[in-house]
Amino acid sequence: MISSIARRSVTSSKIKTVLFRSFASKTETEYLLVNSVGKDRPGIVSDIAKLVVDQGGNVSSSTASRLGSHFGLMMLVAVPKSASGDFQSAVTAVPDLSTTCYLTDNPDAVAVSSKVGYAGEFVLQGADNPGIVHQVTQILAKHNLNIDEIKTLEDKSAPYGGLSLFHMSGIATSPAPLTKSFDSKIVAQELEELGDRLNCDITLEDVMDGEDSDEFTA
Repeated sequence: MISSIARRSVTSSKIKTVLFRSFASKTETEYLLVNSVGKDRPGIVSDIAKLVVDQGGNVSSSTASRLGSHFGLMMLVAVPKSASGDFQSAVTAVPDLSTTCYLTDNPDAVAVSSKVGYAGEFVLQGADNPGIVHQVTQILAKHNLNIDEIKTLEDKSAPYGGLSLFHMSGIATSPAPLTKSFDSKIVAQELEELGDRLNCDITLEDVMDGEDSDEFTA
């Protein structure tokens, strides 16, 4: 019969082994940002996801969209470091796609070190104007707001005497701690005034949720 001291020693040894394996698996993981562009066809996302799984990896997050006849995909993947080279060779060889891979940081570590101090959703609807995206994003940049997400759409079939309509929406954020001079109401006012000059509506709404509300200023 094994004594209680011996059992504790065996248990402690097993715990150390598990912790070591867990630590080793994390250090042997490589994180890659995959960026693919090509003519749209069924199965693009599935094909690339399969290559990740075939190398023992996992898809952390992704975003994709169809622009005209083309398709764009950005995917953050985690693959074993030993299989990283084979994965990159395979994914860049997918036919009819132009694909590049970038080595990036562990997303969990980045999330811990970069708390968000403010997040707001901006929406634009109205007449299309040359340089409209630049003018909106210029105001956001002036107030040290980063663009985490942006979507634009031009509607040329608007029934207003041939006037093209433009739609834009996105999420703008600023890291914590916020500067004392930051005021989302001032940003919203400047966007509204720009909209008046360009014959369109531009709004900025503060984003809040129960988990992160204490980190936002609104």
